[in-house]
Amino acid sequence: MASLSPALYEIYATLPAQIAVRIGNAIVEEEFEPGQKLREVDLAAAFGVSRASVREALRMVEREGLVTILPQRGAQVTSLTAQEVQDVFEIRANLMGLAHHRLAAAASTEVRKHLSGLLKDLQSARDDGEAYARASLAISSYCVHNAGSARLANLILSFGRQTARYTRLSLSTPERRRQSLANWRKLVTATINCDAAAAERVARQLVLDTRDAAFKMLNTNR
Repeated sequence: MASLSPALYEIYATLPAQIAVRIGNAIVEEEFEPGQKLREVDLAAAFGVSRASVREALRMVEREGLVTILPQRGAQVTSLTAQEVQDVFEIRANLMGLAHHRLAAAASTEVRKHLSGLLKDLQSARDDGEAYARASLAISSYCVHNAGSARLANLILSFGRQTARYTRLSLSTPERRRQSLANWRKLVTATINCDAAAAERVARQLVLDTRDAAFKMLNTNR
């Protein structure tokens, strides 16, 4: 099932679901830091809703792995260990490989054409870290949502949100963006040529390159 547009989402989603999206986005955008406590009363005041709605929203965000709810202590932004980050990236790499294998094996003319356009957007954004990260998310999300499995898409997007801050960090340098863009060119070419095996291989490499770059930068900054 295709995802709802933002406008339709606002109409049909429940209030807690809308709040969950906003909390999740704030965590991804690093408005809330890993380990930071999220007080229901503060969030309720910020969003102008009841604490009950915030409580339900936090449970939704917890299912994505972005928040940890502790008995008697409330919710806090999940702080992943190095090993947990490694695990999440490796799982995501395999899931992305599967999605791109499926996409390349059955990509329609419309999908291939749209991918070419998204690749141009990515290339145009290569000199701006934040713009490139957004364009990378856009082309990745499009591929995932057109791979033919809503369940697979939901799994990938959940893991993607857990690693979003690391992905943004890894794309902050011009050298890394050039590497990423080169891989995306290979991936789009493989998809256009219906080369499922090559698409799977490059998709995995994209995720693992992100992991390696993020860890390298984190270790350098310590």
